[in-house]
Formats: sequence, C-alpha cells, structure tokens
Amino acid sequence: MSNPDGSFSHEPMRPVPEGTADEITRPKAVDNAFWASIASTTIATVATIVTVLFDQAWLDRFARAMLADTGRPETDAEVASAISVARVSLGLGIALFAALFVLFAVKMRAGRGWARIVLSAFAVLGAMNFLSAAVSSGAALGLMWSLAEVAFSITAVIYMFRPESTAFFLEHRKRRLARRGGRRYP
Repeated sequence: MSNPDGSFSHEPMRPVPEGTADEITRPKAVDNAFWASIASTTIATVATIVTVLFDQAWLDRFARAMLADTGRPETDAEVASAISVARVSLGLGIALFAALFVLFAVKMRAGRGWARIVLSAFAVLGAMNFLSAAVSSGAALGLMWSLAEVAFSITAVIYMFRPESTAFFLEHRKRRLARRGGRRYP
C-alpha cells in the first residue's frame, strides 16, 4: 500500500477465521483414509526393515551377488563392505518410499484427487502382490506383515471413495478450476 509521501508500507495479512464460507469441510472418511494410509505405510516400512535390513543371511547373499556381478573378489572384507553399502542404500530407499507415501496421504487429505488415485493404484498392486505371494507360498508367517499392510491400504481406498469423500474431492477440483478461470490446463 502506498503512503501519501510515496513510500510503501506492508500490512500483515489478516488471518482467515475458521468456518468461513470458503472453507471446505473435510469429511471424517477422508481423515480415516489418511490414517489408514499412514498405518499401511508404517507397517510396510517396519516390515521391510525387519525382513530385509535385519536378515543377515539375505544381506550376505545379496552382497555376494553384487560382488559377483561386478567381478570383485568375495573376501570377508569385501562382503562386509558390500553389506554396509547395501544397508545404507536400502535404508535410504525405504525412507524415500515411506516419505513419498506420506506425501501422497497428506495431498489426498488436502483434497487432491491425483493422490487418491495414486494411493488406490498402489493398494490394488499391493493386494495383487499379496494374493500372488499367498498362493505361491501358502500362508507363510512372513506374509502377516503384508496382510496388515494390504488391509489398511484397502480400508483407505474404501474410505477415499465413499460418497462424502468423493463430494469433497469434486468440490476441491471445482474450486481449483474456478481459480484458474474455468480452464482445465493453464
């Protein structure tokens, strides 16, 4: 805002009071879907850490395969070094995927339809992977992690596509399009 002497002054924005007409009320089903997605991500992260990073026999086989592929000798020192590299790399990968899924859940909770679709697609892929593993190995104890993960992700999908959730996502989309002047693409 310009002052009479030509200088500019900046006033802080006034906070928007809660409950204004512009606010979209998020249904409980969307919050439930968010928490189910977080639970699924947490279970998948813990399961991967326990079954991969703490499985010394698997890490040993993986390190030896890495060394064989690169043509390096399989000495004890080389295997130990390869296991360390594998643990760090796998740990970073696990953390990255967990953060990505949390981001998808946060965006879904904020009304982004694309995040709802991404979470749903991964839930379907996870369910198919679980069913395939269950058919091929029977009801192995290791699949219980996957069963819990899939149960929470499918629960999230059910909540995300309830009528009140769909209305929430459609209202967000309608308002985003209106802010862009009704154009779908800028």
